[in-house]
Amino acid sequence: MKWRLALGVGAALLLLLPLALLLSSLLRTAPSTGKHVPMLDAAERRSLETYTRPCKHSSECEAPLRCVFNPRTFISACSDSQCLSDSHCEDRRVCRDVDLADDGSLVRVCVLQGPRVEGMRCDKYPSHASDACGPGLLCGGRQGWCGRPCQKDVAKGCPDGFFCADVVPQPLCLPSCEARGCPADQQCIRFKEGVSACMEVYGTNCQSSSCPENQVCKVLDASTAPAKAWMECVEECDRARSATCPGGNRCYAGGYCLPPPCDPRESTACAKGFRCVQDHPALPGRCKPKWVSPPP
Repeated sequence: MKWRLALGVGAALLLLLPLALLLSSLLRTAPSTGKHVPMLDAAERRSLETYTRPCKHSSECEAPLRCVFNPRTFISACSDSQCLSDSHCEDRRVCRDVDLADDGSLVRVCVLQGPRVEGMRCDKYPSHASDACGPGLLCGGRQGWCGRPCQKDVAKGCPDGFFCADVVPQPLCLPSCEARGCPADQQCIRFKEGVSACMEVYGTNCQSSSCPENQVCKVLDASTAPAKAWMECVEECDRARSATCPGGNRCYAGGYCLPPPCDPRESTACAKGFRCVQDHPALPGRCKPKWVSPPP
């Protein structure tokens, strides 16, 4: 009898073993891909000496912290994610992935939700709700565009005039006007990552007409001035090699020669959409897009 009982128990254990292995695989925590920075609780944050410490690289931070740039303070510090879902956010903010870590990791932060519609420029970490995307949209891409999430392998996953772009924080439906065209008062301007959008152009559309030799087409736009673009032909230069520019102008940080000087006292010193800005009393005025704030 005992050997029969032992045999029965052994058979039952053999039957339960596959189920136990299955449950174990389901309950096991999935390995971290390193793409997202986790959100820590208060005790975990206190246990890390480098938490909130200023940094230049994530190697200076204790794991799992990353060196995260704060667009409001312009300071990078060792940090984790602020939220996991919208429920962790207050003041009508939503939890979104942003690429603020120096190593490419995505940090989840609480950001404002605003009125910007699909295809409009946006601020990934807006200080004002007016610069933020509306419900159901994410702000993605290098320049920041409002778009709905999409899947690259799904045909017709985006509305007409949009395409599924493989951008950060995830694939989004971004605008493309090259086939559709634009209203009479706007022009189709090409941007990075295959994006093209209808814009009111100030200056000369140097994408449709070539620039003189040794010059390149420069396109300036900003999330604070949606559907507007400032364009001009400029000469490239190399600051590291102390490159000289025509007319004795100097080479500035963007790698372009400064435009000719202007007089801030003359109302017609600059073309439409530009204004003459004098950054310092000792420096000459320069024509800059109107969205560029004048010095205090």
